[in-house]
Amino acid sequence: MNIILKKIITDKTFLVTLVFAAFSITFGDVKLSDIDTKTITSLAALILLITIYQALNILKFVANYIVAKCDTIRSVILVLLLCSFLGSMFFTNDVAILTLVPIVFSIAQKINVPKILTISLLTIYANLGSALTPFGNPQNIYLVSHYQLGIGQFMMMSFPFGLVALLSMFVVLLVIKNQPIDDVTLPSIEINQHKTWLLLGATLIVLLGILSVIPVYMALIVSVLAAFCLQKSVFKYTDYGIILTFVNFFIIVGAIGRIKYVQTLLHQHTTSGLETFFSGILSSQFISNVPAAILISKFTQHSYGLYLGVTVGGLGTLIASLANLLALRQYSVLSQNNNTFSFFKTFSLLNILLLLFFMIAGITLIYFRY
Repeated sequence: MNIILKKIITDKTFLVTLVFAAFSITFGDVKLSDIDTKTITSLAALILLITIYQALNILKFVANYIVAKCDTIRSVILVLLLCSFLGSMFFTNDVAILTLVPIVFSIAQKINVPKILTISLLTIYANLGSALTPFGNPQNIYLVSHYQLGIGQFMMMSFPFGLVALLSMFVVLLVIKNQPIDDVTLPSIEINQHKTWLLLGATLIVLLGILSVIPVYMALIVSVLAAFCLQKSVFKYTDYGIILTFVNFFIIVGAIGRIKYVQTLLHQHTTSGLETFFSGILSSQFISNVPAAILISKFTQHSYGLYLGVTVGGLGTLIASLANLLALRQYSVLSQNNNTFSFFKTFSLLNILLLLFFMIAGITLIYFRY
């Protein structure tokens, strides 16, 4: 218990958000319903599972396999980005980030992969890839329900954007030197196959909970049981700080969303698809794209403009998407030197550049649709 408390009270991200959350509760209008319990429960289940994967050396095993099959640094990063992009389509952007960031660190122990650049791109393409399916991220699930969109209707909205996003990945990769991987001696990683299969089964159940096929609380119960049966020690090393940080963040966002001036601005600037697009982008930079989608949907029927706005709006600031905060957190925990400012600089630069690119792409798509 002392180890857990020490990690939490020395967690700078948690402490900063705690101060803002306390300020929001004291001076703002905050409700208990602002805390998205489904997201918190899903996140807790996922973090516990990933900690088990790490403890059983499964992520190191996957890292070794990728390095063994690729012959250049660029090809390694391509495989990781494709896993992030395609995986987030079906398993959400949070799952992609929680799974792949530790693998990046494992690979970087063997070959000279630029960790910050790779993790930044992983996060960007997890956000973009998750936009392609109705269940890839929380805002899509909400928009499909709110506007009563069929799967076919949604895919007609998402496919052109997804194609642009996928093509952009191959262009972005050109900035990475196609440096050959020197012959490296990869240590033999032993994994317990019986435990691995049990963990994969537990993971499937957890994903069903995240996708709302079964109650989400069952996902958390299964992950706790998996930890208890497969590796009890993970309870001490699980990152509880990020869960508490997200609770603080939901409180802060709830207070911002009830400011009358903010609501008035949104009402005035959602009268067309293009205005809704820009409102979605701008709002996401300050309150993140999930609350922005919920807030703006109350003022407009331009579902396509809002979809593109909160999708592109996931790029930009660290709080533009909750997945961005998750990536920063993962880097902070896994990095030995804990140089989060270097991560922030690279991450922000890449996000701003790609935000500008996808703003132009979004304007073009809206022009042709309307």
